[in-house]
Amino acid sequence: MIKAVILAAGRGERLSPLTNVKPKSLLRISGKPIIERIIDVLKDVGINCCVVVTGYKAQIIQNLLGDGSRFDIEVRYSYNPTYHNGNAASLKTAQRFLEDEESFLLLMADHLIDRSIVEKALENVRHAPLLCVDRKPRYSPQIKDATKVLVDEGNFIRDIGKDIPLWNAVDTGVFLLNGRIFQIIEDEMRNTVSPLTLSRCLRQMISAGLSLWACDVSGSLWLDIDTFEDLMFAERVFGGFECLKDGTA
Repeated sequence: MIKAVILAAGRGERLSPLTNVKPKSLLRISGKPIIERIIDVLKDVGINCCVVVTGYKAQIIQNLLGDGSRFDIEVRYSYNPTYHNGNAASLKTAQRFLEDEESFLLLMADHLIDRSIVEKALENVRHAPLLCVDRKPRYSPQIKDATKVLVDEGNFIRDIGKDIPLWNAVDTGVFLLNGRIFQIIEDEMRNTVSPLTLSRCLRQMISAGLSLWACDVSGSLWLDIDTFEDLMFAERVFGGFECLKDGTA
């Protein structure tokens, strides 16, 4: 089974003072830490090993998740002491865990996602590298600070970034990548002033003629948690969503 990487190194400055004492990934939505919700999704889709990339207040995350046994999943850790250098640099630290993997799943520890998104990515592993995109985001917070993508008629991504002029979908934060990304990150780290974002590296990958497939997950539920407004919105949306799943609404 494919391994998963969860990027959980950042501090989450916009959620200070909440993040003064804990990393953003440990903030709770309906009583459960965001990263624990992500672990639940991985377990539900059958993934049995994940690498959590830590940085800011790393030990608190490790104390919560431990070795993953209580979640019935193996959890390993890759520590990035220079997490402020960007999420691409954080991903690079996990390379040693993925040397034998043809592809790996990548998720963001501040994104709430429904399992259907991960399932759709895994169903399309033959198209990797891929990014799960939403062509019809239903909530304004999904667009406000989102990374935008431009998808062509062949379902390949031609541009990606927060400020690109033309776009027709948004990045949900769920990827299936392969080892080629690490060489691109390494090259960009030599040539770019930090922080180095994953989006920048993916743009470089596309510019170099390598394909990035758009996996359409429109209609699936996901939210990126960056601000207090996002946190409150997620509490309303995911809280209600769980009531519906449990039949308690």
